[in-house]
Order: sequence, then C-alpha cells, then structure tokens
Amino acid sequence: MSNQTPPPARSKKKMILGWLFVLGTTGITTALGFWWMSKRTTAQPDGDYGLGFAVVLFFIGAFFLIAGVLGYVAVVFTECLTFNYQKPVLSGLRVRLYLANIIVPLLVMMGIGFMLAAFVMPLLRSWGLSGSLSYVIPLMGSLVVLQLVLVWVSVWTPVIKRLIAKRLRAKGLTDAQLAGGLLLGISDPSKSSMKKFFMIESDLGMLWFDPAQLIYWGDSEDFVIRREDLLEIERKMDGASTSSLSGTVHVILRVAQPDGRERRIRLHNEGLWTLGSRRAAMDALAQQIEAWRLASLPPVIA
Repeated sequence: MSNQTPPPARSKKKMILGWLFVLGTTGITTALGFWWMSKRTTAQPDGDYGLGFAVVLFFIGAFFLIAGVLGYVAVVFTECLTFNYQKPVLSGLRVRLYLANIIVPLLVMMGIGFMLAAFVMPLLRSWGLSGSLSYVIPLMGSLVVLQLVLVWVSVWTPVIKRLIAKRLRAKGLTDAQLAGGLLLGISDPSKSSMKKFFMIESDLGMLWFDPAQLIYWGDSEDFVIRREDLLEIERKMDGASTSSLSGTVHVILRVAQPDGRERRIRLHNEGLWTLGSRRAAMDALAQQIEAWRLASLPPVIA
C-alpha cells in the first residue's frame, strides 16, 4: 500500500469532448426546431402579431412559469412523491425524478420563453422577421440557455438532501448523528455510467469519519471500512458522466472484503448545487480520507 495518494489527473480531453457533446446535441436540436418552424411559417400567411398577441403570450408564459414553480415545490417537499421510508426508496425514485426532470424544467423554460417573447417580438418584427419567427426565436433561445444552465446546476439537490435524511431517520439514526455525517453517494466504477438510468449512484447515504473506521449508512446498504482494509485510494474521472464537464476526479476506494475479495467503491458528493462545487468537495474529500488513512501509519524516518 502506497503512503500517498497520487494527485488527481484531470483530463482536458474528456472535459472538451463532454462539452462538445452537450453543445452539439443542443445545437442540433435547436437547428431542427428552427428548420421545422421555418417550413411551417413559409406555408402559412403571416397573421396579426400586434399588442394583443403579445399580451396573450405574456399570460401564457405566466401560466407555464407558475405551473413549473408549483411543480418544483411539490417535488421538493414530497421528495418526488416518496412517502414510505421504511424500505429502500432509490429504485422507485429514479423513474419519478427522471420524469420530473423533464416536465418541471420544461414548464419553467416555456414560461420564461413566452414571457420574453412578449417583449422581444416587436423588436424582431421591426428587423423584418415574420410574426411566427419573432416569438419562436426568444422561446427557443430561452430553452437553449436554460438547458445549458441545468447541465451545470443541480436543481434537485434539496430533494436528495431531504430524501437521505428521512431514509436514515427511518433506519434509526438521530438528528445529532446526521449532523456529523457527510452526504455521499456510491457507485461501482466497473460498470459504465452510460448504461445507468438517469442517476449514476447505486446508493445514497452518509459517511462518518471514526478514528478507527469509515462508517457508511445508505438507502440499501451499510458498511464500515477499517484502516487495514483500505488498500488504495484511486482518483479517476468518469468520462461518461456530466461530472467530467467540471473536471471532477472521483475518489475510488479499493477495499479488502472479509471473504478475501476486493471491492472498488466510487464516491459521489451529494447535497451540492453546481458541478464546480462538487469538484472542489471531491478534492477536499480525497484529502480528508488520505489524512485519516495516514494517521495510522508510522512516521517516515529519514
């Protein structure tokens, strides 16, 4: 077992390829939308897109925006319709949160887009654009910009935090114990993240640092890692995950199991809002685990 963890190797290639994929997918979708709308507008005469139409757009946008905000509040305060915490909840949450991640942001995006179109449309009309394109451009523009924002910002952070806390309370942990834990997800690095449905983590829970062991309590499994069982701390980027967009280098623990086999556990910081904050938290977690591990090693004699 080595005495020091190698420094994280951030792959600029993976970061660039990830962003090119995101931007390329967004660009292709936007181009197809404009192409479809241009075919539609050339086949129909330009109608009346005056003040009355702008007012209608504004109220349509307000309706969608309010519906999206109310939907978000409902998802957060029901932990995405999770009501029974006496058994594992993550498997059912995946599908519900996947649907919520489509419907709720789309309502908000459409609301902002329609309301923006009500103000921008007269300007675009003055530049010679047709009535249809003059409100479609701000609508689709808002969809593109907000979609890119949601790649970096995790709007479902409150759901995950509340879900973990309620599940662990149901397993018998107290609020005092939860206050000392670190929100954490785990996954198997040997399985491709491309094959995961919406959420890479196989389990969500909390990690505690004890002088003699690391203690993990999760939704579906609990375990401890003694110092002598921690064989190595690896650092590796997951090119198939959005975490690679920020250059996050995950911590992977090589752990000796009681039956003699080895297990590799990839760690995921939870409860954070942005990819950037997750990257910083992952580096801090690696240092914390390394310091905990080295505390048991004898001093090096020069």
